[in-house]
Order: sequence, then structure tokens, then C-alpha cells
Amino acid sequence: MTDHEIRSESREIQTLYRPQVEQLGMELHHRSGGLEGHVDGDICRGRFQANPAGPYCLVIWHDITFMREMNFSEYAITDYACLTLDESPASNPASYGLQPCTMQEGNMASLVQRAGSVTNRMPAGSRSRTRSICILPDYFMELENQWPGQIKGLFDAFCQPWPPGIALAALTAMSKLSPGRPGQTEFLIKAHIDLLMAMLAQASSAPEQSHEPSLDHDLVQQVKTHIQSHLGGDLSIDQIAQSLYVGRTRLCLAFRRQTGTSLARYIREQRMDRARHLLSSTTEDIAWIGRQVGYTHLSSFSAAFTRETGIAPISWRKQSKRIE
Repeated sequence: MTDHEIRSESREIQTLYRPQVEQLGMELHHRSGGLEGHVDGDICRGRFQANPAGPYCLVIWHDITFMREMNFSEYAITDYACLTLDESPASNPASYGLQPCTMQEGNMASLVQRAGSVTNRMPAGSRSRTRSICILPDYFMELENQWPGQIKGLFDAFCQPWPPGIALAALTAMSKLSPGRPGQTEFLIKAHIDLLMAMLAQASSAPEQSHEPSLDHDLVQQVKTHIQSHLGGDLSIDQIAQSLYVGRTRLCLAFRRQTGTSLARYIREQRMDRARHLLSSTTEDIAWIGRQVGYTHLSSFSAAFTRETGIAPISWRKQSKRIE
């Protein structure tokens, strides 16, 4: 595939479209601030267009007719929220789509697609015609960091029915995002998405909808249990996400929303709490204690402990013994 780089494109954004177009044997070319491709072969025929809306959002259009039966796979390295308008012909629908989804208005649906692979069996002659807004968790995390306490549960709102007025506004916005539309710049596309998210955030913050999502609560409890059981091992965020079968950004977003602190900060605090306990309650050497909280080398443990507490491990032990 010989496409040009979209400005600010991330690896997470790339996986929302590159594996799909490669399966279709399609070449993408830079046009009007985005990527556009056509295919006319024995596998399928049609067109594809992707336009960015900032570093964390992507608008995708495609109109593909499958000339022969095939397995069509999608893959994402992180969870993402998606709003899709399905305009496939009712008389010849394709078995294409992400499940489970929530119907919002007409033939428009929203969903949270989890990280990993999804494969659909495409019958010969089926036509898939959709336009979608794909939004990475970093978009919502950025909003929550910028407006702390004012925006909650917006990511998970894509799994729930929206108020009729917002669903209709979303359908109107999706209808305006048309392939090849004159003046359709990244700025204007993002403006539509930001306005829609502002409306959804306002509705989601209403008293009757202000409860914290139970899925976030359960996930964070699993994270805390996992951390306590692995303080001496690999506690990188990627490793935790992999162990719990959840995307990295989804994990960080849920943890910050539930606890008010970052996951990385929480891990450091738990390791140092355990280290302080071992220093004051045992006579084991400091290198051994460092290994129990995930530090292979004494020097790295001492440096981390000193940064966190303002005092070296050996001094902490002496002080704790004097207090006793």
C-alpha cells in the first residue's frame, strides 16, 4: 500500500483502516486532507475514504460490493467508540458490522468496540455502505483531564441509548459528513464531533445518569487485585492490560475515572507502601526487599524509594526502628 501519512496519525488510528484496505487489495492516495482509494477487481469493487479529525478521531466512508465470498477481518490495538450510519441497500444487505451495538436513530448505531479482532463472513454479491466516526479513548481522557469532574462516562455512553434530541443531532451530523463534500476540512469535521460530544456530555451528567459505570468499577477492582498479587513482577500497563484482556487506553481511562489518579502513580504508591512495610517489619537486606516490589537492581530501588519518600531505604529502616 503506497499511501501518504495523515498528519498526527497514531498507530491506534492506523489499525482502524489499514488492515481492512489491505485485505481488499486497495491502494490509498492522499486527497483533501485524508486518504482515498478505489478497487475494481475479482474480490470486490468500490471506494473508501478516511479523514482525520485530530489525533484521536477518524471518519471513515466505504461503499464496497463483494464479488465473491470472503472472510473480512478488522483489528484494533485499543478499545474505541464508534458511531456508524449504515446505508447498505435493504434489498441486498451485507453481514458487515460491529456487534453488539445500540440503535440510536434510524439506521444509525453506536458501540464500544473492544481491542482485538472481529471477522465477518461476506457473501458474494453483498454490499456494505457505511460512514463511521471512530473515537479513541485518548479523546475522552483528554476531555476529562481538561475539565476534571465535569465529564464522566462519555466513553461508555456509546453502549447506551441516547436522548432522542441528541440521537437526531448525531444523525444530522453524520449525514453532513459526506465523501468528497467541498470544504470538508479536518477542523470542520472535528467541530461536528466536538459539538456532538458536548451535547452527549451534558445529557450524561444529568442527575439521573450521573452514576459511575459498573463496568469501570469491576475492572478497577480486578486491576487492584492483580497489582497486589504481582508487586514483585512485571507491572507495566501493557502487561496488566494484556492480562485482563482490555485495551491500554481503556484501562487507564477507567482507572483515572474511578480513583482520581493515574494507574502508573497507583502502582508506584503500592510498591513503596509494601517496601516501607518490609523495611520496618523484617531484617531482610534491602536488595531482597527491592526485588519483592519489582526492582531487579538495588540502585534502581534505592533511587525510586528516595524519590517517593525523600529518604533512602536504609535511613527509613533506622528511623522506623527508633520510633518503635
